[in-house]
Amino acid sequence: MSTLALQCNDAGVLARGGGAGLPGASPGFALLDGGAVLTGAKARDRARLKPRFVNNRFWDRLDTSPLPRPFPTGLSHADLVHAHLEEIWKTVGAGIDSVVLALPGSYGPTQLGLALGIARSCDIPVTGMVDSAVASSSVGYPGEHLLHVDVHLHRTVVTELVQASEVVRQRVETTDHVGLVALHDRWVKTIAARFVSQARFDPLHIAATEQALHDRLPDVLGRLCESEAIPLRMEASGRTHVADLAAESLVAAVQDAYEGIVQLVRLLKQVGRRSTLLLSHRVGGLPGLLEKLGEVGDTDVIVLPEGAAADGAVRHADAIRSTGEAVSFVTRLPVEGVVPHDRPSAPVPPRPSPNRERGPIPTHLLHDSAAFRIATEPLVLGIAVPTGRRAINLTGSTAGISRSHCSVYRVENRVVVEDHSTHGSFLNGQRVQGTADLAEGDRLRMGSPGIEVRLIRVMDAEDDGPSEG
Repeated sequence: MSTLALQCNDAGVLARGGGAGLPGASPGFALLDGGAVLTGAKARDRARLKPRFVNNRFWDRLDTSPLPRPFPTGLSHADLVHAHLEEIWKTVGAGIDSVVLALPGSYGPTQLGLALGIARSCDIPVTGMVDSAVASSSVGYPGEHLLHVDVHLHRTVVTELVQASEVVRQRVETTDHVGLVALHDRWVKTIAARFVSQARFDPLHIAATEQALHDRLPDVLGRLCESEAIPLRMEASGRTHVADLAAESLVAAVQDAYEGIVQLVRLLKQVGRRSTLLLSHRVGGLPGLLEKLGEVGDTDVIVLPEGAAADGAVRHADAIRSTGEAVSFVTRLPVEGVVPHDRPSAPVPPRPSPNRERGPIPTHLLHDSAAFRIATEPLVLGIAVPTGRRAINLTGSTAGISRSHCSVYRVENRVVVEDHSTHGSFLNGQRVQGTADLAEGDRLRMGSPGIEVRLIRVMDAEDDGPSEG
């Protein structure tokens, strides 16, 4: 049986398993283009060019109420979900005979029933449904009390889970006052104000540059998660306009929204009991939010990879799958075994990093003018690495650096870094997702502002080849 998982919410539909052909999440946007309805990236990429003809609430509301004009009479949010799923299924459905839907915990019975009915009307062979937070947490993360935090386009969802031999959903709290759309709108206005004050250029004055600014915002936010300030260049009317953006100003623009997320977490946080916060990749990509959540106290924080719910649904497809026509919504799953947190796991040969040109293989890691040899035995970097391991114990600007933060080691003819940390390791400014290949000249940063090390090759003077020492 070939099984596919579809992780669905208004921020995007993501497919995993089977022969999934989606390159990434298909965003929950629909655009009325003449008599046709476009969905996904085609709609999102034109949202600011035709704002009256765009809807991005259909996954969040998922009901049969008619949409307002200019959408045709009788068309509902459910119809837009149908159009979106139908388009996705054309891409990923070949050879699939079993599909598991990972859906938000904010959905009630009516929305769950609609989601199932719509999927089946698209000829999608749905055999199971699971709560996204439960599927995301089923790997087995440290702690008995877990709080899963996710930010969608129009709401934030915090799910309380209890973990033993199973991970079981308890309470779900949401707010429709804090979502990516509202946050992005504030940030775009903040950035536009910087362009006006520094370059006398208003990117919101023209629809095309407004759309371009929204298109570039995810990259801007990612860079500001890693740097305190960055320059941003925009082209308009044959001229280049430049503005300096500070992470501090963007965080200040959404402080009240961040406080709303923190309040949701505190609502489900049990006093006197340590909790593990499992943050979706979307939450992890919001500048300053990790630091704000750190104010909750008595918590460990883990940022989950993109598609964690879909991956969990694929792994546990047999436990989620129902028999017959009736499909249950699963809110508990077996735990696979606790993933070590803040401790390096035994190295396994990782897959090569995609889309990266691999340069010469480094032989040493340079830190504070000292070169440390890279070998098959991991070299662990952190602030309190256990004795008995090859290690660099870091001192100085160690905020955000874990006890055993990451490790560097050789695998056959490759050198890789493996991240074990809470707040991430950054290779040439990009966050490491699990493992990544390393090359001569690479920069590896831990913490914020943190400590940076470089990857070098030590050459043998006799034959001008890399030293084995």
